[in-house]
Amino acid sequence: MSSIYDRKYKIAVECLKAFRMQSKMTQQELAYNLGCSQAYISKYEQGQKRLDIIEIRDICNCLGVSLSEFVDEFESRIKKEGID
Repeated sequence: MSSIYDRKYKIAVECLKAFRMQSKMTQQELAYNLGCSQAYISKYEQGQKRLDIIEIRDICNCLGVSLSEFVDEFESRIKKEGID
């Protein structure tokens, strides 16, 4: 299924997923820590659900990553892709 969101949003989701993988946390574990379902995690990782900044911050906190670390990684990936 293709995402309805632009490349920048896809990069943001890829960053969140990469941070989850680096933390060696499963979708189920992250969902438990967030107090949501595993389907919620799956949907945003597949681009089927759009996250707002509060949700991104909560996810980062559960993964032990600051919001500023997330933004730095996001900006770095955007620059590598030549997207502005």
